[in-house]
Amino acid sequence: MEKYIQSDFVARVTITETFANQGSAPHYKSDIVIHQLFKGNPVKSLSIYGSSDGKRRSSCDVFFEKGTEMLVYARKADRGRYVFDSCSGYVILTTPRRNSQERELEMLDFLKQNNIVTTSKTRYGVDLGKRLDAFRGETLKKRYAIFEITFNGDLTVDSVKTVSGFSPALDSKLIEILKQSRWVSDRLGLDADGNKVSPGSTLLFAFYYYPAEGKEESFIGEFDV
Repeated sequence: MEKYIQSDFVARVTITETFANQGSAPHYKSDIVIHQLFKGNPVKSLSIYGSSDGKRRSSCDVFFEKGTEMLVYARKADRGRYVFDSCSGYVILTTPRRNSQERELEMLDFLKQNNIVTTSKTRYGVDLGKRLDAFRGETLKKRYAIFEITFNGDLTVDSVKTVSGFSPALDSKLIEILKQSRWVSDRLGLDADGNKVSPGSTLLFAFYYYPAEGKEESFIGEFDV
């Protein structure tokens, strides 16, 4: 969910053509076809940090061949361009889709259909401890739940609203966990000095359900893996 919030452009696209870097430019241009636009303005090309010949010059460089279908999370640059790199959270889509890919598309489609558009460059972190261990072994039909958190200025939680939940009973328990947990913002780690936001700041936060696999029991997590 964080990469959606941080991005200015989110779409399912196919790369149709790539062009050489112009001079010493750190990015190359790729033409795209948009299959589903979830956020931002429709465009015919994107700028990608990297080299059009596929050579890596930095850890953020990335290259995609023509015909690559993917979910793109990009930020707005100058002249109306959208730019992304290896750290932007892109997802190369496969056929058939993996469960995580289907879930991500389902979440994005839900946000689009319900006109839920939110963009914030503030980064949040939370220490949930082992509170989610209580939900191991649960059998759920839904693969994700989304909540809207409203913060006080000191990053304590003022309120939590269910946007798309698992079930009323389970959602209530998850809401209490979100309220009782320690939150930080604009930090690299939970020990950094990030303890203030503008009062009334909001955050979309998601939980993900992972069904049992083999000897591994089901669980609910805060990360989409």
